[in-house]
Amino acid sequence: MFRKILIVSAITSSAFISPISIAVADTVDSGLYLTAGKGKGFENSVHGSINGTEFSTTAQITDANEIGIGYESANNWRFEAKYTKANSDVDSVTVDGTNYDIHMNGSGYGVQFAVAYDLENDSKFIPYLGGSTKISWSDDVDGISTSYGVDIGISAPFFDYLEFWGAISLSILPDQTNKDVSYDGTISSGLLTGLRIRL
Repeated sequence: MFRKILIVSAITSSAFISPISIAVADTVDSGLYLTAGKGKGFENSVHGSINGTEFSTTAQITDANEIGIGYESANNWRFEAKYTKANSDVDSVTVDGTNYDIHMNGSGYGVQFAVAYDLENDSKFIPYLGGSTKISWSDDVDGISTSYGVDIGISAPFFDYLEFWGAISLSILPDQTNKDVSYDGTISSGLLTGLRIRL
């Protein structure tokens, strides 16, 4: 049971990984680009049940990574598809009212589709707003989970082909059931930074 709780925590916590690298200087044309990012999540709680046995746990993303491809349109919109992986640590688990002081870690994977809008201004630093949907899974648990993200970020170009970005990301995970595992909806958050390379 502890292993399933760990993997559920990894999947639900990793849902926050949804920033979209956005916004470049006016001199940059539209087109395809590669994006990569790395970050860390804030601690969050996960509640649910396994075969009718209730549990709650505290988990945190310790290492989040993503890589993908995107397209920048000429009217400030961006679109991305990315593959993500997040490592999660679990510090404690409560099962049917009994608390267990344990330390485990696991990984969650995902495919994310995102869209964002560049808020152009006269500064080199350009903010953006984004939204996304993501499908997450783990090798040790059957089924998938779906989450929705909201991103607030800023980016700045260093060269015509290279841009750095940072974002605060919130992920909304609705109530879900994957076979014998059910968990309540939760909101997780994290900080990420990365770069974008124009093709």
